Amino acid sequence: MSPEMRAIACVAMLVTASEANSQFSLRRTVPVPADANACKVTCQRFGFQALGKWKPEFKDMTNPTVCCTKCDEAFSGEAKIQTQQMMQAEVAPAMTAQQCKTICHRFGMKTLGPKFSSITNPVECAKQCDVEHA
Repeated sequence: MSPEMRAIACVAMLVTASEANSQFSLRRTVPVPADANACKVTCQRFGFQALGKWKPEFKDMTNPTVCCTKCDEAFSGEAKIQTQQMMQAEVAPAMTAQQCKTICHRFGMKTLGPKFSSITNPVECAKQCDVEHA
C-alpha cells in the first residue's frame, strides 16, 4: 500500500473511531425529554419521530402545535410535582430587621407576608419589622 493510501486509511479509521465516542455524532439521536419544555423544543424542531420512540402517540404527528399540547399532557403529572417542590424550595431566607425596613420604605409591605399586607404606612411597617425580626 502506498503512503498516501495508508494516510487516507488512517484518517478514515480515526474519524470513524472518534465519531463513535463523540457526543457530536453524525447520527441524529434525540434524548428522552427531561420536561415539558424540552419536549416542546423537540416538537418545534419537527422531532416527532424521535419523540415517537419515547411515546408512540407522537410518531404519526405532523403539527408542532398539536405535539406541544401532547407534551403538556405527557408531563402534566410531573409538572404538578415539580411545581410543588419548587414552591417548597422557595421559602424566604431569613431576613434581618434592616432588610425588612428597607422593603417597608420602598412600599413593599405586601411582599413581606400576611402580617404586613394590611399596613400602608412605612413607619408602621418598620415598627412591625422590629417586632418580627428582633
